[in-house]
Amino acid sequence: MEALTAEEPRELGPYRMRARLRETGTARVYLAHGADGRGVCVTAARPDLAALPAFRSRFRAEALAAERLAGPWVAPVLATGPEEWLPWLATPFTAALTLAEAVALAGPLPEAAVRTLGAALAGTLERAHAVTGEAFQGLAPDVVLLTAEGPLVTAFGVLGAAGAASAGEGGRLGVTVGYLTPEQVAGERPGPAADVFMLGMLLTYAAGGAGPFDSGPADAAAHRIAHSVPELTPVPAALRPLLGRCLAKTPGTRPTPAEVAAELVPGGLAPVSGDWLPPRVAAAIAERAARAGELPGAAAPVSDRVPLPAGGAPLPAPAPPPAPAAPPTAPPRPSFTAPARVPGPRFAADRRSLLTAGLAAAAGLAVGAAGVLAFTGDDAKGAEPVADAKPAARPRPVPGAPPVARWGYAVPGGRLLGTPLAQGPVLVVPGASPTGVDLASGVQRWNRPELAGLAQLQPAGPGVAFGAGPTGFVWFAVADGAVRQQVAYGSLAPGLGSPQIRAHDATTVWFTATAGRETSLYAYDIATRTLLWRRGLGRGETYEWATLYGGQLVARRAAPSPPKGAKQVLAQFFALDPKTGKELWARSYGAVLPDDAAALTAEGTLLTTAGGGLQAFDLASTAQRWQRGKGRTLYATPEPGKGVVYAPDNGTRLAALDTADGKERWVGATDLALTGPVDTRATVSASGRTVLALDPFQVTAFDAASGERLWKFQDAGTKETSPDRGVYRAVVAGADTVVVWHGTTLYALPVA
Repeated sequence: MEALTAEEPRELGPYRMRARLRETGTARVYLAHGADGRGVCVTAARPDLAALPAFRSRFRAEALAAERLAGPWVAPVLATGPEEWLPWLATPFTAALTLAEAVALAGPLPEAAVRTLGAALAGTLERAHAVTGEAFQGLAPDVVLLTAEGPLVTAFGVLGAAGAASAGEGGRLGVTVGYLTPEQVAGERPGPAADVFMLGMLLTYAAGGAGPFDSGPADAAAHRIAHSVPELTPVPAALRPLLGRCLAKTPGTRPTPAEVAAELVPGGLAPVSGDWLPPRVAAAIAERAARAGELPGAAAPVSDRVPLPAGGAPLPAPAPPPAPAAPPTAPPRPSFTAPARVPGPRFAADRRSLLTAGLAAAAGLAVGAAGVLAFTGDDAKGAEPVADAKPAARPRPVPGAPPVARWGYAVPGGRLLGTPLAQGPVLVVPGASPTGVDLASGVQRWNRPELAGLAQLQPAGPGVAFGAGPTGFVWFAVADGAVRQQVAYGSLAPGLGSPQIRAHDATTVWFTATAGRETSLYAYDIATRTLLWRRGLGRGETYEWATLYGGQLVARRAAPSPPKGAKQVLAQFFALDPKTGKELWARSYGAVLPDDAAALTAEGTLLTTAGGGLQAFDLASTAQRWQRGKGRTLYATPEPGKGVVYAPDNGTRLAALDTADGKERWVGATDLALTGPVDTRATVSASGRTVLALDPFQVTAFDAASGERLWKFQDAGTKETSPDRGVYRAVVAGADTVVVWHGTTLYALPVA
C-alpha cells in the first residue's frame, strides 16, 4: 500500500482515491472511499492504454464478464466507468495478498490451503465456461488474491491477467501474458481446457514455490511447455496425480473444472475460516486491513467481501453503475509513466519469453515484435466502443450464469426449525426466535422470541398462519407475528405431545401423536379449532406418508419389522374419509416396502422407488403402469409435475418422465464428480417452467421443457457454521421466486 503521487487520479466516478494497493500489467488498483466512507477497490486503466479503442473494448468486455460471474470467490462489481477518461471498475475492498506475494513471503502454501485455493478457482472456471463457452484466461499469481475468507479472483480475461501491455503502431494493443499452453504453442486458439492447464501451473506454483516448467533456459520455456514432462517433485505427493492430469499436453485428456474441484475437496468446499493460510500470510493480511482502516477519510470500517450481516439483516444492494461519460472535450488529464514493478517470483519462466511465432495462426491474435499478443480495433473483441447516452444497466443473467440473489438472510440465532412459510408478501422463518421477512426486499419485518420452537408452519386463512409449538398449537398474524390463538396439546388428549403433521389443506391438519402409550392419527380443524376424529394405530404401526387425493386421505401404513429371517412385510396403502376417519380401502402395490419413497400425481398415479428403480402404479386398480431402473439406477423421491415426473437419481442426474408411460422426455446432469450415492431432491417453480435439483453441494436449475441446464447456485464463501447443513432445500415463494437454503442462510433467487 503506497501513497499517491501527484500524477495519479484523485477521483474516479463517485470514489476518492486514498492509496495505491498494487499494480497489474494494464492497470493500477487503488483503495478508495465512496460517499459512505466504506472502502472499495478501484481498478483504473493506465493512461497510455486508455486512449486505445482496442483496450477500451476489451476492458468493457472483461468488466461485463466480472458482473456476470458474480458469486463465490469473485468480488462483486459495485460500479464501472468504461467510457471515462480512465476506464475503471469498483469492487468491495478486501485486505489480501496476491498469490505471488504470499509465496514470496512464506514459501509454498500448505496442502490444505492449496486444495481450498484450487477448488475455489475450479468452481469459478466452471461458472465462467458455462457463461461464455470460451477460455477464461483470468488466472495468474499476480491477480489471484488470498484473503482471510478464501481466494478471490480479480481478473476476468487476458487483459486483467496480463503481465505487461503496450500501445503499438496503428492503435494496436500489445499484451504480454504470463502463461502458455501446448495448444497455443501449436498456434491454436485456447479453449476452456486451456484454463485447466493454467490452473495446474498455478497450483504447482502455490504448492511447490515454482512453476512446473521453470527449470531450464528462459528462451526454451515454450518448448518445455509443449513437449517436456512437468516438474512436480516439490509438490505434495497427494496432489501430483491430479496436477499431472491438468498439465496433460492434449486438451481433451485434462479433467473438467468440476472434476478438479471434486477431487481436491471431495465433500464440497466448506466455508473458509481465518486459519486456512500460513500464520505469516494471515498476519500480513491483518496488517494491511489495519493500515487501510487508519487512512484518512475512512468514515466507516472497510468492507471485507460484503458478507451477510449477522442478525438477519438483508444483503446490501450494490450501487448502480454510473452513466457512461461522453468523451472528454477538455484538455486531457495529466498522464503518468508507470514505474517499474517490484520484482517478485517468476512464474513459468520469464514472461517475455513465453510467446512464439506459432501464435500467429490463432484467430484474432497476432504476435508482435516483442513476442506479445496484439489486438486491433478490428478484433471481434476489440471493436470501437459505441457511446450510449443512457445509463449502463447491469446485465441480465445469461444461460449458465448463477442468478444474483435478490437478498440473503441469516437466521437469527443460527437455527432453522423446518421449512419457512411463504404467505402473501411475507416469509415466516421458524427458528430459535421466529421472524417475518419481506419477500420483496429481505428486510426483517418482525421478530417474536415468544414463538420460540414453533415449527411445521401451515397457512390457516387470510393473513393467519398455524404452527406446532413446544406445548401447543399456535395461530399468529403473518403481518406482524402477533399471536391470535393458542391451544394446549393436553386439551386435545391427556398427555398428548410432539405432534407430527402428515397432511393439510386450507382448514384441516392431519397429524400423528402419542398420548400415554397409544399413538394415533388425528384430524384437527384449524379454522374452528376443533378435534374432528382420532384413529388409533396398531402396535408398532406408524404413518410416515400421507396426502390428499380425490377427497380422500391416502396414507401408507408402516407395519412393525418382521422377525429375523421372516419375509419382508409389504407396505400397505389405505384411504380414509378426511372428515370422519372411516377407512375406505386398503391395498398393497407390487413389492413396495414401508421405507420406499412415495408420491402421488394429480392423475392418480402412485410413484415409488421400490427395488431401487422407479415404479408407477394405478392408484385405483393397483396395476403397474411402468417401471424404470430395475435396480440399476437408484432413484430418490420423485417430484410430480403437470403430466410429467421429475425423478432425481442418487447421483448426478435428473430425468423428466412422462407420467402416463414413463418415457424419457429428457435427462439432465448436475456435473458433480461423484462415485457414491448422494441425496438429491427436486422442486418445481410456480410457473412449472423451471425445475431445481437440490443436493448437498449445489442447486442446479433446468428448463422444465427441454432439460437445458440453466445455472448452478452455491452458497460457498458464507460464514455458515451449522453442523448439519445437509442437502440444499427450497420453497416456492411467489410467481417468480424460490427461497433456497443450506444451513441457516436463506437466499431469494429469481426463477422463470
